[in-house]
Amino acid sequence: MVLTTVILVFTFLIQVFGFDPHSNSNVVVYWGQNSAGQAGSQQRLSYYCNSPDVDIIILSFIHVFPDPVNMNFANACEGTATADGILQCQTIAEDIKTCQAEGKVILLSLGGAAGSYSMTDAEAPAFAQTLWDLFGNSKNLTPDQRPFFDSVLDGFDFDIENNMPAGYATLADSLRKLFATDSSKTYYLGAAPQCPYPDASVGPLLQDSYIDFVFIQFYNNYCSLQGQFNWDTWLNYAQNTSPNKNVKLFAGLPGSQTAAGSGYVAPNLVSNYITPQLMSSPYFGGISLWDASQAWANIDANGNTYVHDMKALVAEAPSVASPNTVSTASSSTTSSSTTSSSTTSSSTTSSSTTSSSTTSSSTISSSTSSILTSSSVITSSSSTLISTSSSTVSSSTVPTSTTTSSTTTTSSSSSSTTPTSSRSTTTNTNTATKVFTEFVYAPTTLVTVQTSYQVKTTITHLQTVYGKPTGVF
Repeated sequence: MVLTTVILVFTFLIQVFGFDPHSNSNVVVYWGQNSAGQAGSQQRLSYYCNSPDVDIIILSFIHVFPDPVNMNFANACEGTATADGILQCQTIAEDIKTCQAEGKVILLSLGGAAGSYSMTDAEAPAFAQTLWDLFGNSKNLTPDQRPFFDSVLDGFDFDIENNMPAGYATLADSLRKLFATDSSKTYYLGAAPQCPYPDASVGPLLQDSYIDFVFIQFYNNYCSLQGQFNWDTWLNYAQNTSPNKNVKLFAGLPGSQTAAGSGYVAPNLVSNYITPQLMSSPYFGGISLWDASQAWANIDANGNTYVHDMKALVAEAPSVASPNTVSTASSSTTSSSTTSSSTTSSSTTSSSTTSSSTTSSSTISSSTSSILTSSSVITSSSSTLISTSSSTVSSSTVPTSTTTSSTTTTSSSSSSTTPTSSRSTTTNTNTATKVFTEFVYAPTTLVTVQTSYQVKTTITHLQTVYGKPTGVF
């Protein structure tokens, strides 16, 4: 029963926390624009999700909003439309589910370098509701009225590049309120500023709103990796300005020489700038790439893609703790009691039952790729039964994490001897409980795991014609 419970909980957590937003070794790719420009250079979405080298894929773009709403995915969509004229993509809808089953996070990006979009504070709440109805877990529209049918995205990215920053902080805050209505999954918000700080398009958004991921474009500007690389400026933003004190910063790079006007760095040189010291910051999240069609086509001398090389680089990042954590304690207690039998004038045996209970509870907060290992061993020298075992898991949104473990061992032994006939009775009761819990945790989900055991132990008291033994068992 105990082993079954542990396996079920472990399986549940793997399914829920395949992605770890607290990790400093995530790789992000933008997909959908086929910037390589060849007919076969952009594969369907699921092709990239099958790779272990990518953790987040950002669909690009909703390039016209707020009214009307239009999307473009180059050669990746069938070209049908909803009744409102919004692009509808059956293949992408299927692949979103495939990717999420592989533990990938799928975001949808708003904006892009080419498009017709703007936002005001007055428009933002209504547009947030539109986005939620079209792409979130909303029941206001039927699947046939949604671009990706019944598929539900994991959040949105703000790739605003028109130097018109108004309204996006209000939009982000409005989306957060809608995310909070769905406890079935975790939603994320990202932003893709250019490296000059503060960014002219999303500067107020980053300053005023709770953003999970910042995909900084270190290219096409003076502050590229091989230029005046200003990582420390962005690190200062994360430490002192961001409303999210666990925000993750990503070094955004071109996936190939032709993916950007300037700023491409060969894979064997990236480590000169993305160093172990830089990656050791708790605010470092990984590397983001523009875009999938170019990064997968960029093959090094060893036959590896640029994406693979970047994943290999961040995989060497030192393990770091989240910058802001809250610890909670795990407790384990064992108690027992005994009663003695009454005296009779003839030789009889009677028994009394003592109970020992052990309760172990632990609370962790985490966001992604969380693994729980729990084992419990309960033994007794008398006849012992595990009568109940239960485990519950619940979740709610918080931005912290913790690790707990506890061990409790209780042993008792008593002996009594009657003053006549040298008769003696000895009872030994040993109860050992070991509870070990290990977590690799993620910041945005609170998980409570509680396991309870009850152990029944029967102690036999021997009574003789000379009276009951003295002493207490």
